[in-house]
Amino acid sequence: MSTTRNRSNRRSHGILPWLRGQFRRRPRPLWLVCALHAVALGLALVLYALPHHVIPHGEASVGIVSSREAAAQVAEDEVISELDSAPVAEVEIDLPAVEAPAEPVEPAAQTAAASDNAALEAFFGVGQIGDFRSAFPDKFTDGAVEQGANSYRSANLNITAMEKKVDEIDARAYVVDIYIADISCLTTAFAQDKYGRGYSEWITDVAKRYRSVATLNGDYYGSRSTGVIIRNGELYRNKKMRGDICGLYWDGHMETFKSSEFNALSEMDRNPYQSWSFGPSLLDEAGKPLKKFNCDNYLRRKHPRSAIGYFEPGHYCFAVVDGRNDESSGATLTQLATLMSGLGCKLAYNLDGGQTSLLALGSKLINEPSQGGRNSSDYIMIVDGVS
Repeated sequence: MSTTRNRSNRRSHGILPWLRGQFRRRPRPLWLVCALHAVALGLALVLYALPHHVIPHGEASVGIVSSREAAAQVAEDEVISELDSAPVAEVEIDLPAVEAPAEPVEPAAQTAAASDNAALEAFFGVGQIGDFRSAFPDKFTDGAVEQGANSYRSANLNITAMEKKVDEIDARAYVVDIYIADISCLTTAFAQDKYGRGYSEWITDVAKRYRSVATLNGDYYGSRSTGVIIRNGELYRNKKMRGDICGLYWDGHMETFKSSEFNALSEMDRNPYQSWSFGPSLLDEAGKPLKKFNCDNYLRRKHPRSAIGYFEPGHYCFAVVDGRNDESSGATLTQLATLMSGLGCKLAYNLDGGQTSLLALGSKLINEPSQGGRNSSDYIMIVDGVS
């Protein structure tokens, strides 16, 4: 009779109220409580990840833009300022006792002006800001393209790729030595040519679209909502983050900063060309490997790595270290810093690693990324053209 009544209650009131009643009456096993919490946490993570990482959505750029012309004007103003602040030598004029034809004496003001003009002519005689052709006259051709299995030479580029077995760390590294005739040959691209969260693209697809000669993954800005993002002269994002920031300027020099010491809005007055927010910086001011790094402990461990290196304006390198496989174990930050210092870099900066570490020559991937690699939100490219 009781069983019949219970069935009748389920039919009349519904299965969900009955289940709730059963849970209230009976204590739930520990395994079931843990399982329910795990499912709830998983659902919460999925709901968070969908809008933030999976479903693409654009973001608004800060919109402040620097330019080569503005950088040239700043450089000209600095030269003039230095000349204005320099002491002007006094010119003594001996007047003859008797009026007679005499050699004209150049006034002090005219002498200073001539000095100013000479300094400006010397400054601008090297070419426009970001033009390195005269700095490396033997590196480029007169127009012909000379291409080998691991090299590329033209009127704008001189690129040599090499594979390095780093015995000290049981790892395999790939390095691309890069000379560019103009700063615009080193450029960056967003996945699908869109700025925002959730956009990603495979490296060789980007390389084909831009006809890039060498392509390296960037800082994977799209996986975070923080950091300073300056690409091809435009400030897209200005949000504080922990870690180091790397900046490349229109004149070709590179600098790194602690994010706490970097003000992107005021830095735009110095006309940065690119910036990356990942890090850390790998070398000290003398180009020696750092021993302490501005990052968390996980990042210090062995991982596949990507880095950009700087020798001097117009001379850079890309480097990746494969990892997490039988042939190459990856590198710690200390080992990566040692590698970059050994190449002769004056500055080196760690980019996103792990599965994101990707390096391509032309449309061919040359390293062996962990688990086959993954799409990234942004790339650094070397292109054969001057804009």
